[in-house]
Amino acid sequence: MPSLRQPVGPLPASIYWRRRLVVAVAAAAVVALLVWLMSDQGGGGDGPAGKGAQAAPSQTPVQTITPGASSTGPANNSRPGSGGTGGTNPGGGAVSGSGGGDASLSTGGTGGSGGAANPATGGGSATGGSAGGGSAAGGTGGGAAGGSGGSGGGTPPVNTSEVMALPVCASSQVTLELASAQNSYQPKDKPKLTLTVHNSSGANCRVDLGRTASAITVTASNGDRVWSSGDCPADRGGNWVQIPANSGLTETFTWDRGRSKPQCATADPAAAPAGTYLVVADLTGLSGGQVSARSSIRLES
Repeated sequence: MPSLRQPVGPLPASIYWRRRLVVAVAAAAVVALLVWLMSDQGGGGDGPAGKGAQAAPSQTPVQTITPGASSTGPANNSRPGSGGTGGTNPGGGAVSGSGGGDASLSTGGTGGSGGAANPATGGGSATGGSAGGGSAAGGTGGGAAGGSGGSGGGTPPVNTSEVMALPVCASSQVTLELASAQNSYQPKDKPKLTLTVHNSSGANCRVDLGRTASAITVTASNGDRVWSSGDCPADRGGNWVQIPANSGLTETFTWDRGRSKPQCATADPAAAPAGTYLVVADLTGLSGGQVSARSSIRLES
């Protein structure tokens, strides 16, 4: 290849080498231009259209909505001893109890609940919260139970014209939370149970917390029915109260370990022995069916 290394012609060799260099540079420039054009067309994803295609998956995902209670009333398996929740305005009011006892109501809040009930063996009074409590006598027998509420509450109106004008709460918008004040109770302690009715909707509605519509039942681990707040109510009438929108109302019960039977039948006078007990709360009278919640307690020996 002497002609390539040593150019042959009438001109000096340096002239031919310069010409070759110019041609090589021009060819390289053309190749670089072609490569640039091809890469620009293939990278269209970086332009407006490409960016739009990449931005689509970043849209905010649809939030998951948790359904309310079903018509059969799902159980709330809250851990014993966990506190019930409510709204923001605790107070106290009393409604007639069952089995000779009373149950107190606390409107709203997360503060203290109203007074406790002495359900099984004797009536007496149940004192509501410290801000506007109320009391009502239940069956026969002695005994009283009290509790304290938070500030700013008052006696929840019962069966008033304003309350009765509200629509009945639907089971789909109501949930129950049943909790025990302690995991276990020593022999001299009386189990205290708190039932909170939540209204998850954006509208006020009413529920019946009378003893024929709202009841707590205690069952032994072997399945034996021990006590129910609805077995022998002093008043079988309705106790309609308002459940504010997105808020709740709390009812507190104190079980003295006594026994009861439906229709005020004579029950075993012996107190419930040590062991684990299932507690179920049922709220009927709702539009769409009842709702329920459950918890458990242990009585120590």
